[in-house]
Amino acid sequence: MAVPRWILKLASIIVVFTGFAFLDFSPVWAEGKYQEKSISFLLDDQMVVGILTRPIQKKPPPIVLVLHGMSGNRHGPGGLFARAAKIWAENGLASLRISTRGRGGSEGKFHDMTLKRRTEEALAAVKWILGQSNLNRGQISILGHSQGTIIAASAAHSLENSHPIRSVILWAPQANPLSIYRSAMGLATLERGLNASPGEIVSWRGVGGRTRAFKSGFFRGLKSAHPLQDIAGFSGRLLVVTGQKDRWSTAESARNFLKAHAGVHAFIEFDVGHQMGAKAGYEKIDLVATHTLEWLKAGIK
Repeated sequence: MAVPRWILKLASIIVVFTGFAFLDFSPVWAEGKYQEKSISFLLDDQMVVGILTRPIQKKPPPIVLVLHGMSGNRHGPGGLFARAAKIWAENGLASLRISTRGRGGSEGKFHDMTLKRRTEEALAAVKWILGQSNLNRGQISILGHSQGTIIAASAAHSLENSHPIRSVILWAPQANPLSIYRSAMGLATLERGLNASPGEIVSWRGVGGRTRAFKSGFFRGLKSAHPLQDIAGFSGRLLVVTGQKDRWSTAESARNFLKAHAGVHAFIEFDVGHQMGAKAGYEKIDLVATHTLEWLKAGIK
């Protein structure tokens, strides 16, 4: 039997209306118990991209915003974040991992990166999450890795009076950014960066021979960054994770976050390096990701 023309016309109208209502044509990849979707949002006329990984379930899941290190992107070193996101989603926890501007597909120039700009990106990502009805907006956590821990602490502190963050997770945390980067780049480079003229790009050769190059805003931001003070102003739950083989984020330094934080907190140390086991394969990554998951689930109401 032929379908009446008025039904076909109505169907076409519904399809068109639905497309324009959501304005979201991002591909969705589904696998087993979870699905992944590319997302983006505008910040200062630049597109920031990310990947939302969420369990396939009716109930809106809690979500973790994941912030990468200085030279990373939303996938993480060796696929660290992608692997962790899969494990979390298979166990009922969603995650959004974003790339800072100039990295991993996000628009902008990486040499314009500053800690302040990265915090603004994190806050914009939280705002995006708050606009999603299929996520539990009352159960938002922030996880930072390496430089991302500075941003996680800053963002959580900034949101304390408006949209309190449930938990902060610091993987390979940086308690004293100025000291860490001074050791990495050398005092002469730091001083050149602090005294650079507007628009001037100061570079140095970092770990592994890779060149780092930023404008003065990055270097000046190191002096004004105080992650321990930010954590002191955060009342939610805190998890600090370090690696026994990590020479940049030592357990002794990381424990300062616990001293600064007055709320519920925990500390875990694994037999891994700065990349949380990414260089050693999935077994180490899974260990860190699973223990983080168990701690997060313990705090979900």
